[in-house]
Amino acid sequence: MKVVIAGAGLAGLTSAWELHKGGHEVVVLEARDRVGGRTWSATLPNGVITERGGEYIFPTEFAIRRLAAEVGVPIMSHGVRYARRTLNGRHVDVDTLTRRMDAARDTLRRMLEDGERSVSVAAVFREALGAGFRDDPVYRRMATSLAADPEAVSAEAAVLHESSAEDLYVEDGGRLVHGNQSLSLELARRLGAAIRLESPVAGVEQSPRGVRFELADGSSVEGDAGVVAVPLPLLRSLRLGFDLPERMSMALDHRFMGVAAKLGVPVSTSEQDSAVQSAEHTWWSWQSLGIDGEHRVAALSTFAGGPDAVAALDVGNGPSLWAQKLRELRPSMVPDGEPLLTTWADDVWTRGAYSAAGLDWSAADATAFDEAAGRVAIAGEHTGLAQSLSGAVASGYRAAAALDRVLQA
Repeated sequence: MKVVIAGAGLAGLTSAWELHKGGHEVVVLEARDRVGGRTWSATLPNGVITERGGEYIFPTEFAIRRLAAEVGVPIMSHGVRYARRTLNGRHVDVDTLTRRMDAARDTLRRMLEDGERSVSVAAVFREALGAGFRDDPVYRRMATSLAADPEAVSAEAAVLHESSAEDLYVEDGGRLVHGNQSLSLELARRLGAAIRLESPVAGVEQSPRGVRFELADGSSVEGDAGVVAVPLPLLRSLRLGFDLPERMSMALDHRFMGVAAKLGVPVSTSEQDSAVQSAEHTWWSWQSLGIDGEHRVAALSTFAGGPDAVAALDVGNGPSLWAQKLRELRPSMVPDGEPLLTTWADDVWTRGAYSAAGLDWSAADATAFDEAAGRVAIAGEHTGLAQSLSGAVASGYRAAAALDRVLQA
């Protein structure tokens, strides 16, 4: 059988790889001139690899660990206190981190049992920690990672369901040794001529016998089934010649796109603190462990999550203000070249960083994409609980399994 896949990010490539192994012919249509989507590794002027997109792989993210092991792409630790960042000169201990996360979960459960609905992340921490919750390092870490306004994000999704087990494995965030894009590149190498770059999809049609993917240039590619693995805003803009099941439509309606930016800064210093959170806004800085397992890489990575932080750093006018703020946060740093700024909201093939669960999110949304919509499966981080590299991979596995059931039938 022939399966057409829109999108050569981790979700699309994972589904293509699984279907290829199952004996199906696959064609992957990618709008960009590269594979990887929001997994994008680049080299700074001093030769250090920095991530312009997805960064962390957590211990319990088994989907991406399984795939990386299968194709021989190694993972190592960042060696960064991801969940216990320094804020105002201090970082929480493990017991405090666990207690505060437990308090947030218990508070949310009580609020839900009392009949409250549409409870936001901010509302839960406000109730659990009191009026000064915004300055709490545990809340600040979560608010940064959401890449969205915590007043608009479902606490049920973010606090109870979406979890990197950060309060259990607080030191072990991982990365792919040769850059996080290396997994996409290896999958593309194995798939070979099945990958078609600079081939943006504009619409998808299906009939009881097959599918047709319409490209922006007016051409089309037909197959027996298809996978749509493009970011949420692009999925909404596609011309679909069929109706999605109601549960899928509702799940998509319950998500919105977050805003984030990243800054890679080459340095000639090894910072004493591997992870520092800004006290002003929801952005932070880290210095990863090098491949030798002893020394830090000669670069700082920074991530700003949410519209307020991105606006405050004025990234629309370049990296200068953010670089200045970083020097204030880390006065001992010695830059060693020009910083590399990446924004995602203005990227035509992404239109945002990654999705967040809105206040209308429900647990039923988590299984809405387990089955295909006719002969078309939907993949991407927005179709699952984890808005991460592993979340994308897991969605690719799920889409391939759903289509395999359709094709066997």
